[in-house]
Amino acid sequence: MKLIVFAAVLAMVAASAPQYQPSYSPPSPAPYTSTAQKYGQKVPQIISQQYDLRPDGSYDSSYQTENGISASDSGRLVADYGGQPSYAREGQYSYTDEYGNTYTVTYTAGVNGYQPQGAHLPVPVPTEYPIPQVPVVPQGDYQPAPAPKPVQPQYQPY
Repeated sequence: MKLIVFAAVLAMVAASAPQYQPSYSPPSPAPYTSTAQKYGQKVPQIISQQYDLRPDGSYDSSYQTENGISASDSGRLVADYGGQPSYAREGQYSYTDEYGNTYTVTYTAGVNGYQPQGAHLPVPVPTEYPIPQVPVVPQGDYQPAPAPKPVQPQYQPY
């Protein structure tokens, strides 16, 4: 009997509690604005652009924009680079940062990889220790070490 009364009271308390009803509405999408309008940036125009591809596969290319970016590149076919045809390239590019500093990088790329050079690029620190020189022994002066003598076991008599 006590169990029935307890269950009835528990049911009444549960029914009188406020019920949670979830409500979700997705956020409204923001209106589209282009990045040029948002940030006020102008897309720089190309002042000059040239590309010359020759019949032997070599080429020259260059361009310059109105905001100070310029680049030039030339390449020629390398006959055998790891069994595959490839290009040996050299060129330069330059740009101006927001503080008015102009940076120029010249580079070569080929069998030895990409090798840039520029006044603003870090240079390797010279090694502190010299490379050791190993003396070369002429073959006529080589004398092999004598063969070791066999060791005779020593037995103790009883």
